Amino acid sequence: MATGNSSSRQVKSTGTLFEIVEALQSMNGATLADLADELDFAKSTILSHLTTLESNEYVVRTGDEYELSLKFLNHGMFVKNDMPIAQMGKPILEELAAETGEVAWIIVEEHGRAVYLEKAMGEKAVQTHASVGGRAHLHHLATGKVILAHLPDERVDEIIDQHGLPELTPHTITDPDELREELETIREEGIAFNNKETVNGLLAISVPVLGEETVYGAICISGPANRLTIERCEEEIKPLLLEASNELELKLQYPPN
Repeated sequence: MATGNSSSRQVKSTGTLFEIVEALQSMNGATLADLADELDFAKSTILSHLTTLESNEYVVRTGDEYELSLKFLNHGMFVKNDMPIAQMGKPILEELAAETGEVAWIIVEEHGRAVYLEKAMGEKAVQTHASVGGRAHLHHLATGKVILAHLPDERVDEIIDQHGLPELTPHTITDPDELREELETIREEGIAFNNKETVNGLLAISVPVLGEETVYGAICISGPANRLTIERCEEEIKPLLLEASNELELKLQYPPN
C-alpha cells in the first residue's frame, strides 16, 4: 500500500498548470513571452499547457495574448451556490446592508484562508480591494479573527505556521501570542473588530455563524472608520449582526424542506 504525505504525492505538471493559471489571473492576461519572464518554466512547457487550456476552453487567445475564460466562472458559481450559507445568507446580508448603509460580507475559511463568499452594498457603502471569490489571510480581518476564535487551538497553530501573520498596516497583529490573546477576548465577547488592520481608514465588525461544534463562517459590516466608529458598532451595528447571525444559524441548522 502506498504511503506518504500529500506533498510527496503532488503531480508536478498539475502544479505547473495551476501556476500558469494563477499568473494569467494576476497579470490580467499575458503573452507567452510575458509568462516565460514571470515563471521559471521553459517556453515550450508553458505553450503546451496554454494549448491544453485553450483546447479545453479554459483560456481564450486574442493574437499573442492569453486570458482566462468564463468557463472558470461556471465552476466557481457552482461551488458558491452549493453552499447553504451563501444561499440562505444572501437575503439576510442584503437586509443588513440596507439597514446600515454599509457593505456587508459573508466570509468562510478554506485551507486556512479567508474566502469572500457573498457581498451586499448599502447606499453609502465604500468599495475596497475585496471582491467575491477573493482570498486573504485570516488574522487581519474581523471575520477572520472571529472564525479563528472558534477553531480548535491546534488548527489555529497550523494556520499560523502555514500562512504566517504578515503586516498590512501598522495596526495589523503580527505576534502569535498577541493574536491568541485577542482570540480569547473575541470568544468571550462574541464579536471581533478590524480597526484599520487591513486598510488604513477602514473599520469592520464581525460575529460568527456557529453550528453544533463548528463555525460555518462569519458575517461583518465594514466602512470608513470616521463613520463606522467603535461606538456606533457597539450601539447600532452589533445588535443587527447578532440578530442576523442568529437567524442564519437557525436556517442552517433547520433548513426548509
